[in-house]
Amino acid sequence: MIQLINVTKRYGTVTALTDLNLKIHEGETFGLLGPNGAGKTTTLRLVAGLARPTEGQVRVAGLDPWERGDAVRRQMGVVLDGGLLYNDLTVWENLLLFAGLFGVSERAAHDALVQMGASDLKNRLAGKLSKGQRQRVALARAILHGPRLLYLDEPTSGLDPLATDELHRLIRNLRSQGVTILLSSHDMAEVEALCDRVCILQRGRMVACGAPAALKAEHGPSLTDAFIQLTGRAQ
Repeated sequence: MIQLINVTKRYGTVTALTDLNLKIHEGETFGLLGPNGAGKTTTLRLVAGLARPTEGQVRVAGLDPWERGDAVRRQMGVVLDGGLLYNDLTVWENLLLFAGLFGVSERAAHDALVQMGASDLKNRLAGKLSKGQRQRVALARAILHGPRLLYLDEPTSGLDPLATDELHRLIRNLRSQGVTILLSSHDMAEVEALCDRVCILQRGRMVACGAPAALKAEHGPSLTDAFIQLTGRAQ
């Protein structure tokens, strides 16, 4: 689904990524981890076609996201912290707006709300939603156009345990439907619960990639310990 081949990205004299090779399989939940400034955002910008690699190649569903950015982004849903919702619009108005942008029907917007268990919030102002409600609506907005790829950035940050468990259930359900999920999170328990494989970046370089259990076995005993060993001690 996603492939980065010998990718290096420089911004002037600053090198954000160095010789990154990464392959994310269709239908996989893949964790992208690293300290702040490790290169996670740059990687996403390359995948979304918002930046061009200085060296190397990026492919998403066989397409060059820089050359075919519109086509790639139509296959991609994004959930960032805050949900990308307009606070002064109702939930339904928000979804209709994005449905119009993607050229899909009102029915698709309705079905997305139902799938995310948020149809009862339809007439609520987005600015009046709780954090958990907002994240469910944000997921509905992100999937209403039927994307093959979903990017989640800290999807449960600030949520209580019950809301976190519910959101995890929704994410697993999307994976079971064949959606490829790229997850960025600092919550190692969340990463371990959801991800098939994870990549750990440090200073723009991949320092490890594999299943959480394999990383724990080699660098553990916990995924947090592995993360600290691979990043904190490399400072």
